[in-house]
Amino acid sequence: MRPRDDTKRVALLEATLVEVTEHGFGVASVARIARRARVSPATLYIHFADKDALLEATFVHVCDQLIDTALEAFDAALELRQALREMWHALFHLALDQPRLFRFHDAFSHSVWMNDRVRERNDLRLAPLLDAIAQGHRDGVLKPVGLALLESFMFRPIYHLVQSQGSHPFEPTHSNIDQAFAMAWDAIAVRHDDPRP
Repeated sequence: MRPRDDTKRVALLEATLVEVTEHGFGVASVARIARRARVSPATLYIHFADKDALLEATFVHVCDQLIDTALEAFDAALELRQALREMWHALFHLALDQPRLFRFHDAFSHSVWMNDRVRERNDLRLAPLLDAIAQGHRDGVLKPVGLALLESFMFRPIYHLVQSQGSHPFEPTHSNIDQAFAMAWDAIAVRHDDPRP
């Protein structure tokens, strides 16, 4: 058996990213992906057992880029709002530079291929952020809601705003990005003047 070539493996992951975001999971066949990566389908099977394994590996590849960006920007020594603001800006700029990462992440997250093993792997990588969020709950800084709601109101807006092409597209100026963060923060933070429980 020939040794694996990591450059070909990365080329296959990147080709999968492009094929899926341009054509969808169904059209992104092994043959199309291999052709885009400039390798033979047989080479693809040296690196991945099947299309399912390739899709999952691509998702992990995408998640690693998102997580690396988030963790590099997140400073747990800062006050939570400021730490999340720095991370928000870093992720927003990544979304502007590489929107395919966010499109693939969104599509895979809502597909039949999403599984607990991948979720748990990503949660382990995100431990510093998740620990800070848990501390924010304990300190009464964040609303006592689950991670699904926090993700929906804090991080999903990045993808939505970057993808907006409707009648009122979002203008990604520094001021507008900061305003969007402020609105996301208001959605998840406890307002101490709010009489509701």
